[in-house]
Amino acid sequence: MEKEIQTKIIELYNLLDNISWDISNAREMLGNLEISLKEKEENSIKDIENLKRELKRDGLHSDKLEDFLENYMKYYNK
Repeated sequence: MEKEIQTKIIELYNLLDNISWDISNAREMLGNLEISLKEKEENSIKDIENLKRELKRDGLHSDKLEDFLENYMKYYNK
C-alpha cells in the first residue's frame, strides 16, 4: 500500500512538471504571437490618403498605382 502511494506521488509530481512545461510553452507561443501582431500592425499602411499625397508630391503617383493601392487596401490591409 505504501509503495502504491509513493508511486502515485511520483506520478503526480511528473504530471505537474509536464503541466508546468506546457504552461511555459504556451506563454512563449503567446508572446511570439503578440510580437508578430505588433510587427504586422507597425508595418501596415494606416493612412492611405497621406501615402497617396506623398507619392503625388514625389511624382511617383499614377492611375495604375492608384488601382493597385485600392486593391491592396481591400484585400491585404484589413
